[in-house]
Amino acid sequence: MTDSAIVDGPAPGLRVLQRDVSQWQWSPDGRWLAASDPVDLDGQTVLRVYDHEDGREALTIRGREVLALAWPSSEHLLLVRAADLGSRAVLHSVPDGGVLGTTALPGLTRARARISLSATRHPDECAARALVTPGRWPGGLRENVRQRSAYALSLPDLAVVAAVEPDTWTALPRLPHVRPAVATLSPDGDLIAVWLGSPLAAPSSVELAGQHAGSLWMVPWRGGAPRKVCAVGAGVESVVFSDPSRLLLQSVFGLGTLRDRGDLALVDAARGMVLYDSRRAVEPDDSAGRLGAQSTVDVHPDRERAVLAGRQPAGAKYTGSLQELDLGSGLTTSALPAALPAKVELGVSAAYTGDGEALAVLCGKAPRTALVTLWRAYPDGALAGHPGWSVLLDGKKPREARLTRSPGLVGVTVSWRIDGKALRRGSLTPVAERLAWITRDALRELA
Repeated sequence: MTDSAIVDGPAPGLRVLQRDVSQWQWSPDGRWLAASDPVDLDGQTVLRVYDHEDGREALTIRGREVLALAWPSSEHLLLVRAADLGSRAVLHSVPDGGVLGTTALPGLTRARARISLSATRHPDECAARALVTPGRWPGGLRENVRQRSAYALSLPDLAVVAAVEPDTWTALPRLPHVRPAVATLSPDGDLIAVWLGSPLAAPSSVELAGQHAGSLWMVPWRGGAPRKVCAVGAGVESVVFSDPSRLLLQSVFGLGTLRDRGDLALVDAARGMVLYDSRRAVEPDDSAGRLGAQSTVDVHPDRERAVLAGRQPAGAKYTGSLQELDLGSGLTTSALPAALPAKVELGVSAAYTGDGEALAVLCGKAPRTALVTLWRAYPDGALAGHPGWSVLLDGKKPREARLTRSPGLVGVTVSWRIDGKALRRGSLTPVAERLAWITRDALRELA
């Protein structure tokens, strides 16, 4: 056992992991934190599992670069590692680290991957299936564009049960052009929800015209006819089930431009209806409701609400913006987003606390700090007498700070990315991420 890598942070109730990480995930029961170190010059990395109770490393595994990781249960850790020909999935038991299974994933090229899991009723139960897709999934028949495969895996035996290539699904439209794809596994594990973009879509022109640029499909991974749900979204980056029949689609396009934006759509797959689309919630020339591409989404534990945080155009600049959506009716709960006093390049984010009783809001401030404030609720604002925490960002040029909900009743997790240091001419370490989390005791004191 090593000394604790988790120490008290610069503010009361804030705990910090004293390492840079490239991938990280909490276990479902909130006890374990899995994190991988940045890749070294040999393409190797160290995967570490920390015990939340004492902050010590319970497990250390060295190997090839970790492209993605997920917890099928609190005792199973699924890794996707880089390999010579594609990638490889490995399932470990925790905390002993034994290898329960491994399988090759040819065609899943060396890039950041995504893992989605079927739902379980208890943290100790292992998910029955997993879907592994590329982080960026272009596909098509155009020359010089490599098709990328995704894989449906059975757990805990870790066997490939289906190879997923959107451009070879015969029931889907086949066009000789490149188009993006984003996919996720349904909670019951029987269907794959996949968003397919239009070929060669030009996001800026689509935005100005107010038109859709993609469509949502439900595809049985065992085979069978895919079903088109509806036309929705442009530049979609993530698809998440908010309940067994409803999906949240988050869009990002035009990143770094004056008209960049991040949008959210809510779709009822059972009825084939778009319940809410922030791209159509306002007039095309109205900036209200338009959030910049650096945006985050968090769903309330009751699955009835979601909070969308990002940056809103204000002339030639941006200001922080926050908006809450009612997922039950598919309507926004406020006509206009709430303004946040933040330096948006340093991060604007929001997340509900683990018990759902409050909302934590992060605003980038000075070059090395960000303010985390606990709100009563949206749009009530901050708790009286508690201005929040000043979080020290470690790094010469901190990029982006974000909040996510920690498992159980622990609270919220703060993460930020920092620039890598030059090791030699023409070589930089990967972007590293630092972590901190606000404990349950601190939240109770503020309440």
